[in-house]
Amino acid sequence: MKVAHVAAAFLLTLPSVTLAQAIQRCEGSNQRITYSNAECPAGTKPVKAVAPAPKPSAESQAAAKEKLQRYRDELKAPSRKARAQPASGVSDTELSKATDCAYLQASIDSSRQLRNVLTTRSYYSTEDVDAADARTNQLINDYRRVCG
Repeated sequence: MKVAHVAAAFLLTLPSVTLAQAIQRCEGSNQRITYSNAECPAGTKPVKAVAPAPKPSAESQAAAKEKLQRYRDELKAPSRKARAQPASGVSDTELSKATDCAYLQASIDSSRQLRNVLTTRSYYSTEDVDAADARTNQLINDYRRVCG
C-alpha cells in the first residue's frame, strides 16, 4: 500500500512535458493514413512525427486574460449609441429620420440602375421591367412619406 502511494506521488510530480507525446503519422500499404501517439500499428510504417503544440507562456496567458477582461468590461458598458450624444444638438429621432432617408435614396438609385441594366439586355422581359418600375415607385412613395 505504501508503495502505491509513493508511485502515485511520483507520477504526479512528473512534468507535463513527458505526458505530451509526439504524434506519429503512419501510412499503410493502401495509402491509408492513421495517426497514433504510440508506435504505428502492424502493416503501417512511420512517415512523420508531429510534435504537440507548445504550452503558451505565462506572459501570453496573462495577456489573454487581460484581453478577455477588457472585452467583458466593454460588453457591460453602455452601448456606443447611448454614450455618444450628438454634438450638434440633433435629436435621436431626427438622426434616425436622416438615416432612413439616406437609405431610401440609395435604394431608389439602386432600383433605377437595375431597371437600366434590364433594358440593356437582349433577353429581358417586360414583366421584369414592370416589376422594377413598381419597386422604384414604391420606394419613391416611401421616401416622400418619410422624408417629406
